[in-house]
Amino acid sequence: MKSLKQIGCALVVLCLPIGLCQAQYTLTSGNSSVAINASGANAGVTSWIVNGQNQLNDQWFWYRIGSTGPEYAINTIGTPTVDLISSSILQTTYVSSQIQATILYSLVGGSAQSGTSDLSEQIAIQNLTSSSISFHFFQYADFNLGGTANNDSGQVTKAGNKYGGINQLDGTCMVSENVYTAVSQPASHYQIGTGSTILNSLNNDTPTTLNDTSVGSGNINWGLEWDVTIASGGTLLISKDLNIQGVAPGPVPEPSTWALIILAAAAGGLYKYRTLRRLI
Repeated sequence: MKSLKQIGCALVVLCLPIGLCQAQYTLTSGNSSVAINASGANAGVTSWIVNGQNQLNDQWFWYRIGSTGPEYAINTIGTPTVDLISSSILQTTYVSSQIQATILYSLVGGSAQSGTSDLSEQIAIQNLTSSSISFHFFQYADFNLGGTANNDSGQVTKAGNKYGGINQLDGTCMVSENVYTAVSQPASHYQIGTGSTILNSLNNDTPTTLNDTSVGSGNINWGLEWDVTIASGGTLLISKDLNIQGVAPGPVPEPSTWALIILAAAAGGLYKYRTLRRLI
């Protein structure tokens, strides 16, 4: 027989908000949805569905403090505090004794036939120590535009002698990443490749510096790297915008569906007409 204390504890667990136990969150807006796994072994932005078609295999962040390896995924800083601000806005915060990392995601989807969608990521890394730190921040992205993986191409965009973003294309479908220079500096390095080279370099035991090279085409993926010194109590701000264009329009209703829609509209009009006649 369970004690009253055991029963009480069970009731407390059952009454906890479901969001406190979840690592997976889904943002929705217009024609789009984005899945974000904030913690665990499979952490990352794991899908971006536009017009019913997934455009993204994986996107996530790594960091390193100092010149020696390895890099660590951003979610290993600590258990995240998650705030689902609205159906399209999510904020995650990770805190350790050295740094606090906050990421604010905001999704803006287009109309069903527009083929466009936009995801902004506002990142703030605060130095919590009493001295400056040499900080290295990485983003990795693997998009499968148009739902296919093997026929994409990529190009870097420059901002002075640094890098302001990446464009990836598949026919008429394109994803553009823009690093806002108004509130954050452009990336220090980039790399566009195929296979698992970039991802493996972020997950091994040695320090990574992206090599500023690009492959021609194929199943491409890419990375951006920021190398900065953050003063004690200072904050690195990175404001990024990912924009997808040219996705094939979503499905249109079948002819039988259109017939039902027209019939319903006609019935609604007849009802309004009869109602109006009774009121005259």
